[in-house]
Amino acid sequence: MRPVMARMLAALFALSLAIACLALPGKAHANVTCSVTSATIAFGTSSTGTGSIAYSCNSSDIGGDNFTLCGLLGTPGSGTTAAPKMTSGAYSMNFNLYTNSARTTAWTTSTMITGAVTMPASLGGSTVTGSIPFYGTIPGGQAPASGTYNATFSGTILGVVEGGTCNQTYNNILVLVFTGASTSLTASAMVPSNCTVIAGTALSLGAVLATASSVSGNTTIMVNCTLATPYYLGLSPSNNSTTGAGVLTGTGGNTDHPAYQLRSVSTTGPVWGNTATASSVGNGVAGTGTAATQTITAYATLSSANVTPDSYSDTVTVNVNY
Repeated sequence: MRPVMARMLAALFALSLAIACLALPGKAHANVTCSVTSATIAFGTSSTGTGSIAYSCNSSDIGGDNFTLCGLLGTPGSGTTAAPKMTSGAYSMNFNLYTNSARTTAWTTSTMITGAVTMPASLGGSTVTGSIPFYGTIPGGQAPASGTYNATFSGTILGVVEGGTCNQTYNNILVLVFTGASTSLTASAMVPSNCTVIAGTALSLGAVLATASSVSGNTTIMVNCTLATPYYLGLSPSNNSTTGAGVLTGTGGNTDHPAYQLRSVSTTGPVWGNTATASSVGNGVAGTGTAATQTITAYATLSSANVTPDSYSDTVTVNVNY
């Protein structure tokens, strides 16, 4: 009887040891707190941009855990998630956000961006900072006014990927707590003022009799400026007259210089000179950009043609100030 009892006690003892081993605690997983430090995309003056959700994750435990953070886009202040708008006063501009650098997958309230995080193993805890990138484009074919444009997405979420979804809680071994998990994401772009100017055909007074007076002609100037951009045009003859009072020059040794006057509106309208600046029309002509080509007529009047018969010409410089 005694040997049998001994074997039974040994078996019970082994079983109790096995149960005790199963009950021992495993690795201590980190309690992690993550927060959003910024969420922005700035296009500057470009039609493409790269933004990011910047985060900071702190472990108060041993650490050494791996997890994947994710971001879901919030609700745009203007437009829709598929076609949000940036605004500048009364003007707006469409743009798009994407999860990938190829800009083929739109970032939305249900399509997430992701970023892997590893908390280093440390007895005193650890802190990891990083960012999750996203990408943006401003489609062409728009003609926005110059200015600084902004947009805000409220309720943009920082979460963790679990089960293929982006959640704001994570309870599978690793405990994550999010602060500032629902935040505002801002987008900005700058549209600079810009103008181009093209002179039309040469202003020709034609063949003029020596006895003629007050001979006049006109030509056009084409200006294209950014929408709502104020501009001021000045005309400067080759003699640099600020009042638009130029002189024509003949050929060869001809020293005659018939005088002419540049004018706006009509052949008897205001003189058109070159005192305009970026903020004042001076004696020039003012306009406001429409993002389309605008045509402005310039006039010239020759007071007297009583000069040596010849072909006379001058070069007038068109200055656009904006």
